[in-house]
Amino acid sequence: MTAPTGARLSLAVKITLLATATELAILTGVLLIAPPMGWRAMVAIGGLMLIPAVVTYLLTRFLVGRLTFPVIDAYQRLAAGDFTAELPTATAGKDFLGLRVGFRVMAEALERSLAEIRATDRERRRLFADLAHELATPTTTLMGIAAALESGGGDRARLLELLEHETQRLERLIGDIRELAALEDPDLALSFEDADVTALALAAVERARLASPAAGQIACVGVAAIATVDPVRIDQVLANLIGNARRHAGAAAVEVAIEAERDHVVIAVDDGGPGVPDAQLPQLGRRLLRVDPSRARDTGGHGLGLSIVRAIVARHDGTLTFARSALGGLAVRVTLPRRRP
Repeated sequence: MTAPTGARLSLAVKITLLATATELAILTGVLLIAPPMGWRAMVAIGGLMLIPAVVTYLLTRFLVGRLTFPVIDAYQRLAAGDFTAELPTATAGKDFLGLRVGFRVMAEALERSLAEIRATDRERRRLFADLAHELATPTTTLMGIAAALESGGGDRARLLELLEHETQRLERLIGDIRELAALEDPDLALSFEDADVTALALAAVERARLASPAAGQIACVGVAAIATVDPVRIDQVLANLIGNARRHAGAAAVEVAIEAERDHVVIAVDDGGPGVPDAQLPQLGRRLLRVDPSRARDTGGHGLGLSIVRAIVARHDGTLTFARSALGGLAVRVTLPRRRP
């Protein structure tokens, strides 16, 4: 970083020179209209002119020092992380009100930014720990299966079946991690166009029925709801939410509803599954979140599906909320603006 440089003359010297120049101009004008005077009178006048110049210099230096040193101290405290730092009381007058307000706004903005950075860092460290755990589980299982196959022990057909299952699980996890990383990249461009969200929901529900015909009942209701979205990404949101609801609902019902409001389109997915404890509802969508065992990853999930949904909704400037469903399980609400801002 380039070191700051200052002017050759201090503020006190500049003000003193300005005052002296003003005095000389006044004196010159007086001499031009006044009768001639002797050299003693001229020396006396010159001496008298030094007095206000010296007073101006000393007073200005005192005032500048009284302001600058406490202001520098306040900035140094702020730089050290003391967000309670305030400018000195000498700046309390209305002339410096903008300066005091600007300093406080800056301090509050820095405090918020630092809190966000710390929260992001905690989330990053927690994510690495969770990823290590998630990757260790299938990896350990694969190593055990490989050892059993090498030794010739156990049911070979069953071991090969487990090998395929764990490999697919690992592949899904890595794929979701890549997908989430891509969605959180601000340079990733989405393809926005006007689309009927209800039509997308009906198609997603139909695919879910065909994929799991033995699962519980699933219904979809809603009128035409046109919004400017990326249809592929919204289809991904619907597939994730419907798949998550059906996986946890078991034989219970799942309802998908599309509501067309004036400025927004709402996607509502309710299930009759075991639900999520109220204390964990605000945390849903956090990467690799471990929820209640009744909705845990042993039913097929690993905690990134809702994170992907949250990332897609955020890229659409929408909101994602969770609550208890009237069906008894989880109620998910995705609110999307009908038009891009």
